[in-house]
Amino acid sequence: MKRLAVLIAVFFCCLVCAADGSAQEQETGREELLNRIEELEKRINELTEESRARRRLEITEQEKQEKEKEVLEAVGREYSLEPKRTLGLDYTLSYKYTPSERILNQLLIERQIDHEIKHTITTSYSILDNLTFSAGIPFVYRYNEVGTDKELDETDIGDITLGFLIQPIKSKAGDVRTILGLSASLPTGRSPFKINPETELSTGNGVYDFSLTASFSKQIDPVVAFWNLGYTYRMDATGLDYRVLDQFILEEVEAGDSISAGAGIGYALSYKISVNSSFSYTYYFSSTYKYTGAIQDVESGDRSEATFVVGLGWKATNKTTLSFSLGYSLTGSGFTFTVRAPFSFVL
Repeated sequence: MKRLAVLIAVFFCCLVCAADGSAQEQETGREELLNRIEELEKRINELTEESRARRRLEITEQEKQEKEKEVLEAVGREYSLEPKRTLGLDYTLSYKYTPSERILNQLLIERQIDHEIKHTITTSYSILDNLTFSAGIPFVYRYNEVGTDKELDETDIGDITLGFLIQPIKSKAGDVRTILGLSASLPTGRSPFKINPETELSTGNGVYDFSLTASFSKQIDPVVAFWNLGYTYRMDATGLDYRVLDQFILEEVEAGDSISAGAGIGYALSYKISVNSSFSYTYYFSSTYKYTGAIQDVESGDRSEATFVVGLGWKATNKTTLSFSLGYSLTGSGFTFTVRAPFSFVL
């Protein structure tokens, strides 16, 4: 009996110990599970915060379009359009230095001007979201051979320009944006065919000309690429009666046309600053000068001009981006410095 009682007591002790061990294991497992759940929740919260941060940093389509527009505004007005019923006022100051390097035939009325300062005021109105009309009036100051006995200077209005810009196809961010331009230049400046070359300088070209341009741009992160093509038709100058070298009278000029192309890239350094660089090339076809008293007509010959430009855009206000550019001639040693300040008002 004593042995049986001892065996029963031992058996109950084993059961109690087993129950305690099982409870401890369950408690330990429960704690581990809770810890894992807490770690999982913590990780999920971290991933959620990272996702929100990424979304905040991502640029929306509208922001991309605004960024592209700001970069292109610093390049030129031909690459961007304003919304419907927007009145624009654009002031441009440019200084151009062209050394008198070419020796020209005295029967070719193509005079080299050493220095030119031009103030241009351009107004524009957006008839539609994709159609804009503009008119530009330049005021020109030219001076030549400064510090010599042949020093000349002239201040007068230049050739007025009228034009339209149209975006035929609406584009989204990332698409190629196409803007077509049609403009006319009126011979309102001093014509080179109606001045005394010994005492006066011209401030215009003396002929009507019409230009057709196509400008393209595309945002390729992190830069904006832009390029353009253009053709200019120049009308003939007739009925001139312009005397040259006493014995020759210029009666007519068949002005040569020109074709142009250019390309460049722009990059936004920050919210307010952007930089750009571009290359442009223009090919001028020969002009023909017809004189009374001359044995034959005089040809100017074809010529070309190439220019490399670097520019900087500064967003001074929400509506105004000031642009500064320096163009260096690759076919000569001249250069052009330009400052442009556009303003826009929604009517």
